[in-house]
Amino acid sequence: MLLEALNRGQCFSLPGVFDPFSARIAAHYVKGPLYMTGYGVSATLLGKPDAGLVSYSQMVERLAQITAVIDVPVVADGDTGFGGLANVAQTVAGYERAGAAAIQLEDQEFPKRCGHTRDRRVIDVADMQKKIKIAASTRDQQAFMIIARTDARTQL
Repeated sequence: MLLEALNRGQCFSLPGVFDPFSARIAAHYVKGPLYMTGYGVSATLLGKPDAGLVSYSQMVERLAQITAVIDVPVVADGDTGFGGLANVAQTVAGYERAGAAAIQLEDQEFPKRCGHTRDRRVIDVADMQKKIKIAASTRDQQAFMIIARTDARTQL
C-alpha cells in the first residue's frame, strides 16, 4: 500500500507514534502512514533520549503492538540495525514480520548516539551500501521498503 502510493507520486507527512495508544489516535485523524519513532519509544519506555539504550527486542515488540491496533502502513525506525550485518538482517526480518511497511536504517556507528547530538559518527559509504544490500536481500516482500538515512548532517 505504501509503495504503491509512492509510485503514484503521493507525498506523505508521517506523524511520529511510539505506542498503541498514540498510533490509534494518529491513525484516526491522519488516515495515512505513520512513523514509529525511536526517540518516542525510548522516551516512553525509559524516559531518556534515543541513544541506543532501547534493544532490538523492545523495538520489535513495540512495533508489533502498534501494528496490531491500526490498519495503516507504519514506517519503523530500525536505528543502525542493532549491530553488524547479521543483526541488520535479523532486524529487517523481525520488523517485516511485526507488520511494518518499511524500515528506516541509519548510518551511525554502533553503538549509536542520539541523531540530534554533535558527537555522533557515521560509517563509511561502502559499509552503508553493504547494510542496504543485506537489508534488501533479507526482506520477504519487495513491497517492504528499505529507507536509508544519513546522520552525517542534521542541520542545514
